[in-house]
Amino acid sequence: MTSDVLPRSLAQSSRVPVAVSCRAIEKGFGQGETRVRVLRGADFEARAGEMTFLVGPSGCGKTTLISIFGGLLTPDAGTVEVFGTDLRRLSGGRLADFRVSTIGFIFQQFNLLPTLTAAENAAVTLIAQGVPTRRAVTVATELLGRLGLGAHIRKSP
Repeated sequence: MTSDVLPRSLAQSSRVPVAVSCRAIEKGFGQGETRVRVLRGADFEARAGEMTFLVGPSGCGKTTLISIFGGLLTPDAGTVEVFGTDLRRLSGGRLADFRVSTIGFIFQQFNLLPTLTAAENAAVTLIAQGVPTRRAVTVATELLGRLGLGAHIRKSP
């Protein structure tokens, strides 16, 4: 499937820039005998405008890989570039700024703030980017409407 932003012929072309590139990713959790190696030399690439599905059995490392190229986890080894930026070269604050301005997540655990409405929850990232609250909520409300969620904008999670 192609993006609304890119013409169909361009989105299917190898000339489309690589949005995410992970090479030889290694990641484990725990220490000593209890250490579990989740990713062993994983490679992943997605181009701008592509819709990509990461599919596999439970426990195979899908969430770990997404968390790595989303800048939430640091790999033990390998390279991670998002829109040409090497995430391993970004310090904590610069990485947080990069995530706010570049990466969006829809969490499977529904990490929504229970005291905010749907529109306010959707506006949180815009507010973190410095968009005034009223404008951020207006934009979020419009986007939720376009996604067919307009009836839920004032509801809490």
